[in-house]
Amino acid sequence: QVLQTIADLDCEYLDLYCIHWPVPGKHVEAYLELQALQKEGFIKSLGVSNYAIEDYEELAAAEGVEVLPAVNQIEINPFLYRRETLAFFESQGVTMQAYRALRDGKAFEDPTVLAVAAKHGKSAAQVLGRWCIQKGFIFIPKSVKKERMKENAQVFSFSLNDEDLAQLDALTTDEALATFQALYEKCVF
Repeated sequence: QVLQTIADLDCEYLDLYCIHWPVPGKHVEAYLELQALQKEGFIKSLGVSNYAIEDYEELAAAEGVEVLPAVNQIEINPFLYRRETLAFFESQGVTMQAYRALRDGKAFEDPTVLAVAAKHGKSAAQVLGRWCIQKGFIFIPKSVKKERMKENAQVFSFSLNDEDLAQLDALTTDEALATFQALYEKCVF
């Protein structure tokens, strides 16, 4: 699949290739294949998506793994701010990329997000994007509309202060964390 992607893109190599999900019994084998392609020069950096701490530890301890992931793409936004997970990966030197940073637009009417947005004269999307950037996460929003793409890119002209960040950080509830944990366990097991 990597070689087909390179052929389809008419390029010599891929900058980053990620394993999308830590499928039990298969993700380490898949990663080893990517590692071999990296050695051949077809991939510059390896990454993973949706990896929890346990998945990373399994991968890191596996025989033959010589290059650890450069990136882990997980859902990161103020409504699912998994501090322990993020701190762990950062301690391992893994760059975190935010998936669903804008929550598919489902946070655009949240009163806290709207209040912070109004304070800065920005949109809810811009506040969510700025939160990611200030937390040190890669922010790559998804949109098919040109005007939204432009709006989403305008996150560098303002900063959130400590009060703003604290209000946004507080949007993650124990219920949201439990819901995520149940979904993760369902998908992995």
